[in-house]
Amino acid sequence: MMGRTHLAFGVLAGLMFMPFYHHNLILYFVLVLIGALLPDIDHEGSKINSIFPITRWLARFFKHRGFFHSIFPPLIIFGALWYFNWGYIGIALGVGYLSHLFSDGLTKMGVNFLHPVANLHLAGFIETGKVAENVVFFAVIVLSIVKVVSLVV
Repeated sequence: MMGRTHLAFGVLAGLMFMPFYHHNLILYFVLVLIGALLPDIDHEGSKINSIFPITRWLARFFKHRGFFHSIFPPLIIFGALWYFNWGYIGIALGVGYLSHLFSDGLTKMGVNFLHPVANLHLAGFIETGKVAENVVFFAVIVLSIVKVVSLVV
């Protein structure tokens, strides 16, 4: 998926889990959006690496959709932040991170949630950057708008 689609999924996931978050909502959404882009740290030309260029070096050591596209990084991040009593940051990053993994699971390339330990692969029908992704992107935007309206009304 493209960066904008990951951000859209991040917003939707953030809205869905917002009722369970009891800290600063602006910080929450900033962290959710960072988390939604974070797994692509293993791709040199990704949106996250253009925002934080210092992270580009990681792409040289990790295969795209390998370790960073598994369940282990969000668990490690959450565990480390929880240990230092910053679990609320880990929760927000985790919501975004998991939204990224889910949305990449909708693509033909898919993701292996247990890489490199085992194989739990999810793959869908969407080709990155093609018509189906644009349709999904707009559908996620509409769902986010509907969710915001339901929260306001």
